[in-house]
Amino acid sequence: MFHAGYRRGMSGTDFSPVEVGGEGGGFRVTGTPHAALRVEAWGYWPPDVVTAFARDASAAAQRLTSSAMFTLDATNLKPQGAEGQEALRAVLRSLAPLTFGKGVVLASNVLTSMQIARLVRECKLDGRLVFE
Repeated sequence: MFHAGYRRGMSGTDFSPVEVGGEGGGFRVTGTPHAALRVEAWGYWPPDVVTAFARDASAAAQRLTSSAMFTLDATNLKPQGAEGQEALRAVLRSLAPLTFGKGVVLASNVLTSMQIARLVRECKLDGRLVFE
């Protein structure tokens, strides 16, 4: 399993990428919260990935600025159990009070898309995160 820390960069505004998990299930956070932040998730998450996702992806999302674009790429994410859904909910809750430029969710699996859509509604992000 690879895990790079989420740290403040040399300029004070950029962050180093985070990648947790392996081929079977994991996530990656790339970009910057000042321009475009991308959270890519795949597979079915084991408990260590669930914990890291809730912590690291939420921390990254909380730093979004009003002009930034947020993308949740769940194209290769499998439907998650209760713990995985709670981790997704944590990230969405961290977005709810923020003002950001644009939010996009990419999901190709119908069940995953339905799970995320339900969580988006629960977190009152309807219309702020669009599905593409």
